[in-house]
Parts: sequence; structure tokens; C-alpha cells
Amino acid sequence: MKKVWSLIICLMLALILTVPTSASSWVRDATQVEVWDREVDFLIVGFGLAGAAAAVEAHDIDPQARILVLEKMPKELAGGNSIASGQTFIVPDGADVETFKTYIRSCNQPNPIPEEYLDWMCRGFATQLPWVNSIAAGVDYETGYVGGGELRWGSMVLEFDSFEGSNFNGASAHLRKKGVGSFENGGVWRCFAKAAEARGIEVLYGTPAVSLVQEAASGKVTGVIACSLDGSEVSIKAEKGVLLACGGFENNLQMQRDFNGLDMVYTAGTPGNTGDGVKMLMEAGAQMWHMDNATQSGGYWLGIKTDAYESTFMRNFSMPGGSWIEINAIGNRFYNEGGTYHRQHMKYMENGKYVDLPHYRQLPVYLIFDESLRVAGTVATMWLSWPITTEGYKWSTDNSAEIEKGWIVKADTLEELAEQIGYAPETLVGTVARYNGMVDAGVDSDYGRDPATMAKIEKGPYYAVALTPTLVATTGGAKRDTACRVLDWDDNPIPNLYEAGELGSYISNLYQNGCFLSEAMLSGRTAAQTVMGGKSEVVTAEEGTAGNPWDGASDGRYAANVQGMHEQVEVTFTVSDGKLTAIEVTSGRDSMLMTDDQLSAYIGEIIGGQTASVDVVTGATTDSQLIINAMAAAFAK
Repeated sequence: MKKVWSLIICLMLALILTVPTSASSWVRDATQVEVWDREVDFLIVGFGLAGAAAAVEAHDIDPQARILVLEKMPKELAGGNSIASGQTFIVPDGADVETFKTYIRSCNQPNPIPEEYLDWMCRGFATQLPWVNSIAAGVDYETGYVGGGELRWGSMVLEFDSFEGSNFNGASAHLRKKGVGSFENGGVWRCFAKAAEARGIEVLYGTPAVSLVQEAASGKVTGVIACSLDGSEVSIKAEKGVLLACGGFENNLQMQRDFNGLDMVYTAGTPGNTGDGVKMLMEAGAQMWHMDNATQSGGYWLGIKTDAYESTFMRNFSMPGGSWIEINAIGNRFYNEGGTYHRQHMKYMENGKYVDLPHYRQLPVYLIFDESLRVAGTVATMWLSWPITTEGYKWSTDNSAEIEKGWIVKADTLEELAEQIGYAPETLVGTVARYNGMVDAGVDSDYGRDPATMAKIEKGPYYAVALTPTLVATTGGAKRDTACRVLDWDDNPIPNLYEAGELGSYISNLYQNGCFLSEAMLSGRTAAQTVMGGKSEVVTAEEGTAGNPWDGASDGRYAANVQGMHEQVEVTFTVSDGKLTAIEVTSGRDSMLMTDDQLSAYIGEIIGGQTASVDVVTGATTDSQLIINAMAAAFAK
């Protein structure tokens, strides 16, 4: 895996470095592009959740629109931070939006967003569930909720229960394959990625955008210069607009130092988030915001960085035993390391205010533990973090494989352990002795750690693993309005330039669980609506007799043209006595991949069951979705 990842990174760097540069490498003057290599209607940069949601919505507004997505990472490593996230999206009760607004306003302090933005965002979160459900149903996914069962207000992950408005009605939701009944790593992104694939939306993987193309006089963004797989430039004109949904700058240490003053920090998400969108936006004249909030909104999590992966693992949120501590640069404990900080995105209370965990001010930091803890379970969490969710690494249950790899330092005595990690032996021995004495006394007189989480560190061998601050997201980027248009320093929209997702997030201080994914879907969908000048129709099962497009239609023939793989395909539907009785491909049949037998069987399932909810044909997903899309378009008329 290490060799594969190194090869991918080297290839990516080689591709980027071969792109010719101009005086302003992240923005090109439109006069520099004499001939466009490609022309599309809507160009989306980034195939995380925001980009996928935008592509799906744009297609559903206009199935004939030319939509193209550029994704920096190779296909097997796509998904952005959304695939490595906890998969929760927040669903506030539409009847209790004002209370939810009060709560989010409290979280934003002392850096509030405009009130009209807050109102739009909160109402958007409260009303988008039917749309999400409709997208999920189309690809055999479903919505699950914290606590299991159906939607129940109050069943959610609440982070700051002392804040005004924290009693709002809401729920925490996720997406998963239908019928599985359990949480799915990366389920929210995978659902929307499948929806984009089913619609035949083109995604160019391993193809980073390296420059915006902008008219100097008007500021209008007319397209993008991308780096193709062979290392050459490709210029892509976007008639209606360019959407930057390419994430933040978690994996750019220089930006982290410049904007946040950090010594060392890594990403737990995609290695592809290196601030490309930030660079393009700044050079395009965008007004920047949320580059350094009062807190790092997504939090400084506790990472375990290895040479094998560019992204970090995370220290286990709930350690499997009590015989462990964390020490700082001078070998002392420095906070209550047993707290459940992940429930507030790694914030803790200091002088009446929530602040970030102190590790970034205490480096180097080590987790120290003994043999009892080593055999009790993993010191790394088995979910979240890119190496696990996306690259498939499985941490050994007793940590033995990681000791063998050298990721965890092992020594027979504490003195030997101290020497191996560069500490004075007497300091580490003294710190452990003090801790063990407090275990015996039944009280942590230094930092108030719960005695129930404490056990003596006394059984050798002894172990150490370096901990580093690690990021799940950044929120900095361009200020954008409620139409997701990028604004300049005079609050005027930069023509044809849009933004969605964590890049330029509306989250301006403390983060409530589920808001990032809800924002990604809302902002991606909104950007598509602005660009395409419309809004997709969402028909839920509750709104129709049985949720089928032909329910209630008069007898007759209904036809629609939709875009196939290579050309327009016309599909005609016949309704008799209120039932769907025939489906015919009346033009464009030659461009479809389905065999005649597959098409006949697929049509037979729809008509025989009188349902549009049938499984796609293996190997012909795009053609299956084409028929369903045509059905929706035909009866919408």
C-alpha cells in the first residue's frame, strides 16, 4: 500500500509540475486561451459531496445540459473529506427553525454570519430531506437515523447543550444501502456518487484544475485550465458557470502556518485538499472569510501519523483501558486526557469558553501506555480517518502489527522508552509515578480525569506513539451569498464563479455535528440551481398515490428525450386504464448498451410490478437510469 500511495503522489506531483505557468499561475487571462479544447455548460471542480450534489441537481433540472466534473484524485481515492467523515447530516424540524437558528447563532459567536445567510442555511437544512430521500431512493439507498428506526425529533448528536436554542427539535441522519439497516462508512458520498453515475455525468479523475480563466475587464470566469492524465494542459470553457467544490487546505502545512500559526498539523481526510481553491479564489479577486476562526471549527483531533499514509489515523476516542497518559514536550501531563472531547469536535471548556484542545501548543506529544492496554484493544479508532475509510487499512486488534511496523515504540522499561523517544528517563518515570499515585488515591488532583478511566501504568513492556493535531476540515475560502455566488471585496458577485462545500463554509466558529454534510448538499444543490436557472422537481411517496410518475396520468402516450451515453434517446410510455402498459425506445436505441433481452426484462419488471423502483441492470446502470429519467420527464409534462 505504501508503494502504491507513493506512486500515486509522485504521479500527481509530476503532472502538476509539468503544467506551464504564467505570471499568475492560478488565474489565466481569458486572452491567453485562443482555442478551447472543450466546451460545457456547467463545470464542477471537485467530486466530494458538494460537487456530486451539484452535478445531480444540475442534471435533474436539465437532463440535456453538458455537465463535467474535474476530480484531482484518482477514482479509487475520490470522495473528498465527505467520504472520511462521520456521515451524519443534521435535519432540524421545519416547524422549529427559529430555535435551531438561535442555537447556530450561538455556535457562530464571536464571528456571526449575516442574518439572512443564517436564515437561508437553517431553513435549507430543514427542508432538503425529501430531496435527499428522492436521490437515495433512485440508487437503492435509504436514510437512517441516530437511535435507529424512523425519523424522531430529538434523536441526534448535540454538541453544546448549554447554548441557547440547544433544545431545538432535530435529528441526525446518514445514508446507507437499502435494507442493510446499519451505518455505512462513506455512505452519504457513495449515494450521491452513484446517483451521478446513474445519470451518466462525466467525471474526469486524476485531472486537477490548475487555473481559472478570467476576463480582466469584467472579472467574468469563462472556464478552467486543467491538467490531464498525460500531463498536458486542457482548456475547458464553461458557458453557464464554474463551481469550485474542491475542499479546503488541511493538507497544506504552509497555509496552516500562515493562516493559523501552526507548527505541525496533518489531515485525517483526503490528501488532495491542498488549498487549490483558496489560491484560485484569492487571485480571482474574491473576498476571503473564515480563514482563521476563533476556533478551528472542525477541531484539532488527535492523529497518529505514519510514513505509509499521507493522512493520519486517529487516536481511539474511547481507549480500551485506563493504563495510559499523554505527555507534552517537557514530559508532563498537560490536560485531562480522558475526556470525551469528540462529542464537541475536540473542544473543551476554559474560563467559560469552548477552545481547541491544547496539543498544538504542546508538541511533541506522546501517548504512553503499558502492556495491559496494548492487549485490551486498538489505540487507533476503527472508523473515520482516510487510511481506514478510503484506503482500507485494518489496524490490528492488539496493536502488534503497528509495533512491528515501527509506528508504535516498544521498550522493556520506562527508562528505555524515554530514551527512545528523546525524553529524560527521570522525567518520564516521575510523571508516570505521579499518575500512578493519583490512581491509588482515587482522584486526579492535577486535571480532574475521571477515576473510572484511570488505571496504573505498571505492566511492561511499555509503549509510546506520537500524537499530532489532525484536521477533519477547514472552513476558509471565499465569501459567498445565499445563491452560492462568489463575492468580491465590494460584496458583488464575480460573474460565473460559484462555490460550495467546506471551501468558504458558512460555519464561522463552533461546529455542530452534521452541519458540514448538510451544507455540502445544500450549497452544491443551490449553486446548480443558480447556474441552471431552475430547481429540480421532487416527488415523494407521500405526494403521489404510490410514488410512481404515471400515477394519476390520463390514458395515452407520453414521450421524453433524454441524453444517453452518446446521443439523445427518446422513450415513449403508454398508460391504459390508469396503468403503465408499454415502454418503447422510439429513437436512439443503437446508442444504448443494454441488450434486447436485458431491455425486455427490465421493462417487464417495471410493467409487471407497476413500480418504478426496480434494480438497475448490472453492466447497464446508465441505460437503466436513462429509462427512469425519461419516465420522470415524460409524466412531468
